[in-house]
Amino acid sequence: MIRPIYFLLAMIPALAPVMGVLAQPSGGAEVAKKGSFDEASRLMEEKLYGPAAEEWKALMATDPENSNLNWKVGEAYMLSYNEKYKALPYLEKAAATRGKGYGALNSSGYDPFDPKEKNAPAQVDYWLGKAYHLNNEFDKADAAYTKFIAEAGDKNDFKRLASRGLEETANARKLMADPKQYQINNVGPVINGQYPDFSPVISVDGNAVYFTSRRIRPDSSNLDMIDPAAGLPFENIYVSLKDRTGKWQAPELLNINPVIGHLATVNVSADGQTLIIYKDDDGDGNLYESKLVGEIWSDPVKMGSDINTKSWETHGALSADGNTFYFVSNRNGGQGGRDIYRVVKLPSGEWSKAQNLGNTINTPYDEDGVFIHPNGRTMYFSSKGHNSMGGFDIFTTEMQDNGRWSAPTNIGYPLNTVDDDVFFVTTADGRRGYFSSDKMGGYGEKDIYFVDFPEEMGAEGLAVLKGFIIPPPGQPLSPTTVLYVTDKETGEVRSYKPRQRDGVYVAILAPCKNYNLDYRVDGKTVHTEDIFVECESAYQEINKEVYLNPVELDGAASIVDLPKGAPPGSKEQGEPVQEKPGVVPVPGGKTDVTASEKTVTKTQPPAPAKTDAERKEQGEKHVTPDATVAAEYVKFHGYNQTAIGTEDANWKEFINKVLALMDKQEKVDLIIESSASHVPTKTYGTNDKLSNERMEVARQALLDAVRAAGKDTKNLMLSSVKHLVQGPKYRGDYKNTEKYGAFQYVKLKAR
Repeated sequence: MIRPIYFLLAMIPALAPVMGVLAQPSGGAEVAKKGSFDEASRLMEEKLYGPAAEEWKALMATDPENSNLNWKVGEAYMLSYNEKYKALPYLEKAAATRGKGYGALNSSGYDPFDPKEKNAPAQVDYWLGKAYHLNNEFDKADAAYTKFIAEAGDKNDFKRLASRGLEETANARKLMADPKQYQINNVGPVINGQYPDFSPVISVDGNAVYFTSRRIRPDSSNLDMIDPAAGLPFENIYVSLKDRTGKWQAPELLNINPVIGHLATVNVSADGQTLIIYKDDDGDGNLYESKLVGEIWSDPVKMGSDINTKSWETHGALSADGNTFYFVSNRNGGQGGRDIYRVVKLPSGEWSKAQNLGNTINTPYDEDGVFIHPNGRTMYFSSKGHNSMGGFDIFTTEMQDNGRWSAPTNIGYPLNTVDDDVFFVTTADGRRGYFSSDKMGGYGEKDIYFVDFPEEMGAEGLAVLKGFIIPPPGQPLSPTTVLYVTDKETGEVRSYKPRQRDGVYVAILAPCKNYNLDYRVDGKTVHTEDIFVECESAYQEINKEVYLNPVELDGAASIVDLPKGAPPGSKEQGEPVQEKPGVVPVPGGKTDVTASEKTVTKTQPPAPAKTDAERKEQGEKHVTPDATVAAEYVKFHGYNQTAIGTEDANWKEFINKVLALMDKQEKVDLIIESSASHVPTKTYGTNDKLSNERMEVARQALLDAVRAAGKDTKNLMLSSVKHLVQGPKYRGDYKNTEKYGAFQYVKLKAR
């Protein structure tokens, strides 16, 4: 049994007919026919539905009007890994040629185990309705569902599913009559290939996407290791990282993948240091976690005992603070099928007992694919219940002030479809979601896509501090580099490790608070400053670059080009979805591997950094460094303005203090921060560009003033830059200067 990503989501194993394995007959042509029937039945019993369909079709070639064989081909396709779309013509033929007065499964008049049987069972009408449903032919689906309900016996388990099918087609009509204005894009061929790529997990900073793939490994080590259920390689976990230009790089195979067997992506922690993984343990699916140590992922460790049980745990999501874990399980005592549960971190560091989220979220049908936004209040999940339009649909819900969840909302068509839509995650700003689909026009059987949402769907109540810690030229980032963030009111300290290969770091900050940022290498502070996160409900993003070896302010390039590239998490363009033939995967075939595609091999990792809990337990105390500055200048700008008033008294006072510092000390460290509001700017194109321009104008003004005083600008050293787009959401009220003016500024600090 594998994780229910696509194969098991399409199955209804509890309701699938049990196919007997017949003894080998003897004698003539009948031997060959019965042998094929026997083999097809065995394949169905082993849930190898694709190969079974081919066996049934071979039998049907000599008897194309046989209702039973048409039914069996259609059933096998409907239960298959990725070929449900092939079932419709066979089910239509089976229903049309089915004899009267027969068809109740295991009742007199129909024998599913007899190779001479030519009739079809009653449930052919249910599956025909399902096939029409998947083909968006809702009137025909309703007719087939209704016919089945009228003719099936009261004890037929499919009768309940047919009634549910009628509810789903009604939901589909309503949702499709009100399509959402979503722009859907394929992430492109760097990540997607000819094999299935799915279950994307995006890091909070937007710089890493972890995903599951059935591709041939770069070293071809899985070329002959084929999953018989799908006829494709086993599932492996890959990661793709963005470079400084905001482009995805060639995917890398994580070092934790087994030689044989499935490993699948589930979730990544907010700081990017912990990966939650699904692993099939001989049919008992469990959730594991792996830690990033340097550039190596540790061996997966099974999560707490009440998270994993003898039941099936399929998916999970860790809150940004690491204190709550939401997960999916089909354990007894739930609302029905797979339900969403949660556990919380106890003072001992252990997880609590699991608690079912209740019938507001969970239904008598399956739930799966839970994702909790970094704000801790917005949840996305997939469900076959609620007002699903067919299979799993993606829903969203908000935690209220009283701790209860709001009624789930269907995220809408065309993101949701009549087939399974699962494993949806969003970026920190809530404006972009990543998901996988087998829609037409992709590169392979499953591709990874993203969808952009309108501004009103953006996240609220969250600030994300992210950026790069840049080592001296030609030197790697020290593995001892740590960012300590101290809440100056409560004294609470949290630590964050940058990604060693490129210095990317990310921290989640609560709004309306003062923080101290302490960047340390080998336990020594290399940069510190105090910041205040504005008290706004809108999403805030603080992009900050710190130079461990400060660079000259008077460099050849502008600030925004030091070093060249986009800010962390800049969004890729993608490829608008177009209807075009996809590439059909070749089971067991070899795909081309680019030279840049590589496997992260296992080496001896460095000693793991201590967690905050370990430091606290061992009595270590973080001492917040002094972040005061000798001189500070703040300029609040009007709409679209960037100029510095060099005749302004405050500017002259700041310059005089900087000149005095240059007389007292060899070097002067500088911090520059700029900000733009959310009021749109046609002049600069984006508010991010406007914020950067304010930073650059301030830099040039400072350099000009120091040169005019006859000082050497090479002694002005830039240790940190920070540019923001912040403040309340724009409501069309650009004339409200009081509302937006507080977020249009530039700040310079010297020490």
